[in-house]
Amino acid sequence: MLLFSCQEQTATKPSTTNIVVDSVAIVTALIDSLSSEIISDSLNASLYFDRAQMYLKSSALSLGSRDLLRAVRLDSINAYYWQQLGKLEYAMKNSRYAKNAWEKCARLDSRNINCRLDLAEIYLAVGELKKGQEKLDEILSFDSKNAEALYLSGNYALVKEDTLKAFKLIQASINQNQDFFKAYDLMGVLFSAQGNVLALDYFNSALRLRPYRYDIRYKVGMFYQNIGAYPEAIQAYNQALEINPTHKTSLHNIGVLKVFLGDSKSALDYFSKAIGVDDMYLEAYFGRAYVYELLGETVMSESDYRTTLMLDPAYRPAMEGLTRIGK
Repeated sequence: MLLFSCQEQTATKPSTTNIVVDSVAIVTALIDSLSSEIISDSLNASLYFDRAQMYLKSSALSLGSRDLLRAVRLDSINAYYWQQLGKLEYAMKNSRYAKNAWEKCARLDSRNINCRLDLAEIYLAVGELKKGQEKLDEILSFDSKNAEALYLSGNYALVKEDTLKAFKLIQASINQNQDFFKAYDLMGVLFSAQGNVLALDYFNSALRLRPYRYDIRYKVGMFYQNIGAYPEAIQAYNQALEINPTHKTSLHNIGVLKVFLGDSKSALDYFSKAIGVDDMYLEAYFGRAYVYELLGETVMSESDYRTTLMLDPAYRPAMEGLTRIGK
């Protein structure tokens, strides 16, 4: 791997900046070309749809939305156009419009799986569980091994507090798709909540697919912390910080564990780093105040306890801290 990296450095290749500029230039040229075609063929829905895709590539969401709306008005029976309009509206946080577009898509194409999956997800988000489950049942009636539908059905079971059914359905989704990252992640979370070491197997499977996900490393750390394996938890948090050095919760949690392990000075450093990332981080101020108290530095302790109370005047642990140090 090291040798490969060295070879790559000596090769002649365009800079990343140039690649980005060239890509932007290509998208702009395509937009200009489509705009010219639209001038001479203004009732062609596919031209508006294609230009919308280019606008989305350049993050011009409002322009993309405008063109998609024109496309569905000109070709109102094209289910795919409605599906893409729904995705755009959802990305723009217009949930109601997204739902309407996906419902239209589902009505136009009775076997369109993607529209029904999108609807099931948004119904879950807004609490319309009966409608969402109906869409999932429709999918599973003609595609019983659909991994996404099984996964979402597991989520519905969780909302209904049927944990056993949720486990079965989410595992079934993994059986159908061995690269189903979010299913591994969720199974890891569920087993972690039970203190079951199987959580680590699922988190490791998720990391196999996406090793850059620091949030999974953090979840591994939380699992170890909750079962009292503090050195392993610190190791996992440090792995998260190697990927994202500004992950404040990992910094805070290492500080907490250093206190438990009797390393107050090291804890102080981690709490300070967390505050450096977020100067409104209440728990980090409280943690540092407590460590200063342990070290007998009452002036510094008082300052951080009072900062904690400035952030949350009702934070009782800080009030108790001030009482202990006699302030």
